[in-house]
Amino acid sequence: MRRTVLITGTSSGIGKAAVMAFHRHDWQVVATMRNPSRAADFGWPADILVERLDLNDPESIEAARAAAESRFGHVDALINNAGYGLTGAIETCTLEQVRDSFETNLFGTLAAIRAFLPGMRDRNRGVIVNVTSIGGRMTFPFYGYYSAAKYALEATSEGLWHDLYPSAVRVKVVEPGFTQTAFAETGLKMGTIDLPFYRERIQRLTERLKQGNTGTPPDVIAECIVRAAEDPSRRLRYHAGLYAGPLLALQRLLPGTWFMTLLRRNTEK
Repeated sequence: MRRTVLITGTSSGIGKAAVMAFHRHDWQVVATMRNPSRAADFGWPADILVERLDLNDPESIEAARAAAESRFGHVDALINNAGYGLTGAIETCTLEQVRDSFETNLFGTLAAIRAFLPGMRDRNRGVIVNVTSIGGRMTFPFYGYYSAAKYALEATSEGLWHDLYPSAVRVKVVEPGFTQTAFAETGLKMGTIDLPFYRERIQRLTERLKQGNTGTPPDVIAECIVRAAEDPSRRLRYHAGLYAGPLLALQRLLPGTWFMTLLRRNTEK
């Protein structure tokens, strides 16, 4: 019997690549995004169900769940991929920006989990894959709020792992490294408070982001997500992408201040 996966944030990048990766692995795929009309240009196979889902709109989450269950019966895997990054110094982002970031990256993801988890628990079967980042294990300069949201999702995933241990419902976390996506163009919001103390360093970071991304192709991350979803073990974390493995290893080996200095020097150079 074919399994069904619902993926959030599939209009670009990793989410878009994950749609075809799961389809290649013979999953029934529900691809969700805020503007489903964009999928008309993607050339996806006709059996992929495209639905609207906005993490900040609980009704759209419920509607997407109902559409998936009406078409395929139930959802075996939920891939929480949608989100965006807030970039800037802690002092240059407004509190409204911070709240909006957490509403999408954490609370919206939790709303999706709450919508699909009861069905998985009742069937005693299923997997929830939360796509975080190596930024959920370490904090890069001017990515403090992005990492804060990802750290929170990592901690929530660990808590969910403990909660569901008596059941057969699995929890997975995929931590991409630097990836070749349009994230720098479409998935980032910059802090809006202009302070001279930070201006030059933030401008350098902005210019670097505009120069493009030379990381790992999103297809590689998508295959890692499929492996995590199909892994029947209790393993929680998976990482893939440029520098992810070496950085996590260095973090374990180096004293904390040394490691933070290494990140700062390589990010701001």
